[in-house]
Amino acid sequence: MIIFLLTFHLSVATALNIAIIGGGPTGLCSARHCIARGYNVTIFEQNEDIGGTWLYTDEVGKDKYGLKIHSAMYKELRANGPTQTMEYPDLHYPNDTLSYPPYPDVLNYLLSYADLFQLRKYVKFSHLVVRVHPIDGDKWEVIVKDLPNDSYSTRIFDAIFVCNGHFSEPLIPEIDGVNEFKEKLMHSHDFRSAEVFRDEDVLIIGAGTSGCDLVIHLSRIAKTVTLSRRHKPKETEEMKSKFQNSLPEGIIVRDVVKRFTDEGAEFIDGTQMNFSTIIYATGYKYSFPFLSVDSGIHVDDNFVQPLYKQIINIEHPTMAFIGIPKSALNYNMFDMQVRFALKYLSGEKSLPTKQEMLLDQQVETEAHWKQGYPKRKTHLLYPMDRKYFDQLSNLTDIENVPDILDAIAMDQINDLIERPTEFRKYKFTIIDDKTYTKVRYED
Repeated sequence: MIIFLLTFHLSVATALNIAIIGGGPTGLCSARHCIARGYNVTIFEQNEDIGGTWLYTDEVGKDKYGLKIHSAMYKELRANGPTQTMEYPDLHYPNDTLSYPPYPDVLNYLLSYADLFQLRKYVKFSHLVVRVHPIDGDKWEVIVKDLPNDSYSTRIFDAIFVCNGHFSEPLIPEIDGVNEFKEKLMHSHDFRSAEVFRDEDVLIIGAGTSGCDLVIHLSRIAKTVTLSRRHKPKETEEMKSKFQNSLPEGIIVRDVVKRFTDEGAEFIDGTQMNFSTIIYATGYKYSFPFLSVDSGIHVDDNFVQPLYKQIINIEHPTMAFIGIPKSALNYNMFDMQVRFALKYLSGEKSLPTKQEMLLDQQVETEAHWKQGYPKRKTHLLYPMDRKYFDQLSNLTDIENVPDILDAIAMDQINDLIERPTEFRKYKFTIIDDKTYTKVRYED
């Protein structure tokens, strides 16, 4: 009996109170592993349901509480990665799911994950985290607004998992003449359906995955579609032609926009065109408006720092960020990052000194930049995901991501580069630990 009581009191004493900011893919994964360790978990979610950016809404702009709409979903959206790269290690998609699932399938998957691990009861819905402030003892004071009741509360937590995602704060490039353009100017974050652009002349700025995806949908509806893209270094005429040929028929490709005019845009080659709508497909900014200045975290040209292994807040190590790196194996990475952070929060592993962690960040980022990545793409992992996963696994003895997922991810990335409007026409199936098949769906 004495041994039992000692063990019981020890477990109670070490049960951390953890706040998780966000009920999307990273927040749910964080909660699942924190709860499994017996910790006290509270998930603060500003929306009325879980799902994060996968929770579709017709609304754009601001919601009924005056907050910016979080979701960037649109009706025609399908995932950029096959299901194998978009699932946690402990739950698979149903067998009949499309390899590149439409957003309702992804949302249903997240709901199933939440139900499997009974996560809903830990969520405070319609609760906005207003401020997170460090206090003595590496604890955190969290101020939260109960949106429906218009009331505030303050709570103290031992640790924070920041899981608010990075697809909610649009990145808008600075282009001359922006105030001269008299027609519709918007970011892809507010795109909901191609139908509203019927018979319009549309310019899409940005030829990443989102930009090319909008081209596909708008090509069936709009009067004309023009895509403005920045040519890649060492891009040959053959490569340009190959890109053009991968687009739907009739798409006009132009170089970078030099300036806006009152009715359209002028490109750097001197040509001008008129448009009724211009859409920025220019990505998103990392944004943490709830973090106090003394949290130690700042963002410089989309580089979030100082973070140890892009996870642990070096200034206050009881704060972890999940999902900062952009990986081709994102859900597997989320799961691995959470397990990595908990090894240190639990005391199973000891962190390096502050100086050692800062040096590690410096060495890693400078090596990344020497590979040709600009500062704004510091957190872009692929095609070097495996190096990152190996680091996390080796440092904390946690299970690594299976090698076969690397192979699928690289195959998918090559498809994305070679055929940016057709890569979703393939289905991946894992046969065993070393084998997978890839077949094209019939058109």
